[in-house]
Amino acid sequence: MSKRKMYWSCAVTVLFLAGALTALGAAAKHEPSFYRLGQLPANEGRKELAQLFVTNFGQMLANRKQETWGCVVTEAEINSFFEEIFDRMGDTEGLRKLGISAPNVTLDDNRVRLAFRYGSGALSTVISYDLEIWLVPKELNVIAVKFLSARAGALPISNRSILQQLSEFAQKQNYRVSLYRHEGHTVAIVDLRSDPQHSASIMTALKVEGHRLFIQGRTLENALPPLDPTRDLKKAAAK
Repeated sequence: MSKRKMYWSCAVTVLFLAGALTALGAAAKHEPSFYRLGQLPANEGRKELAQLFVTNFGQMLANRKQETWGCVVTEAEINSFFEEIFDRMGDTEGLRKLGISAPNVTLDDNRVRLAFRYGSGALSTVISYDLEIWLVPKELNVIAVKFLSARAGALPISNRSILQQLSEFAQKQNYRVSLYRHEGHTVAIVDLRSDPQHSASIMTALKVEGHRLFIQGRTLENALPPLDPTRDLKKAAAK
């Protein structure tokens, strides 16, 4: 091969690699549309929604001494809480050390889209997960989370490393988390029974429907393992 042809070949290769790297960088920096749409404008309405989430969720925790308890929170309330209050909570320091910030959720029927910013500055990207969540049948206070897909920007990624970090963080909050593979997907089993605050109450329903999250439970002496959570959810939706 002549020197001229070799130079042209090298130049084309360099240009191709540069173009590929630029495309990969742009894909990694991509912000999913649901993440952008979930970021509500900073105003009094967002503050009110954040406070409504705190009130409803806090009332549910206070009601766990009663025979039945529960709450219904909306996607907008959760995201407003993330924007207005979440960063001021002490537990978020552990997430920041992992490079995780600005979480956001989208609630669809039986699906949750969770996204957050990972890293900082020009090297940061939005990590997003498509999830399914449910109560594990015949197990008290055990939640299953199936990870259907994971992306960094628009790029599919392996979720094993960051899930391991999140599992370790959850364990520091007194939750037992185990990971396993099922039908090609990672499933996290979150056991709430190790938390003393959950020892006297049992969650009987956990469902995502119509951009809302439904949680229902009973005190220990009145609770049973989850069999037909739809029944309790219909009652909650009718209130």
